Amino acid sequence: MTDSRPDFSIIINDNEAAAARALKSGDYVHAYLLIHALMESLLRIFLEVHENATFHALIERYEQFLKEEGQTELTFVQDLAEFNRRRNRIVHQLWRKGYSFTNRQAEAAASAAVTTYGLFIDWLETFDPNIKAAGFKYDEGV
Repeated sequence: MTDSRPDFSIIINDNEAAAARALKSGDYVHAYLLIHALMESLLRIFLEVHENATFHALIERYEQFLKEEGQTELTFVQDLAEFNRRRNRIVHQLWRKGYSFTNRQAEAAASAAVTTYGLFIDWLETFDPNIKAAGFKYDEGV
């Protein structure tokens, strides 16, 4: 990965802090959706995707990256796909069951999302030692 990236660190830090506050206050839907947005940003910055692309397309590009790197274990590909499916289920439940029900159901998903996000940052750092310099530091304060 290249060293010349735009500085999104203020936005990333703000969103990470908002996700931490949402998780702490029991707003699990909000926390999950913020982590999903952060995960998408992480993939976009890591893969240097500037054009409009869906989360699914980003996952496919990430999978291709791993294959090009000679990785036989496609680490995080299935997790990212499930992460996106769960986000879709949460959004659908909001209009089917309402916020209160969906929020109660999303507690475990939000906690797992935070853990996955931190692990994914650490994993991507094995390919790009400067990924945390872009602002992704969720493991340092939650």
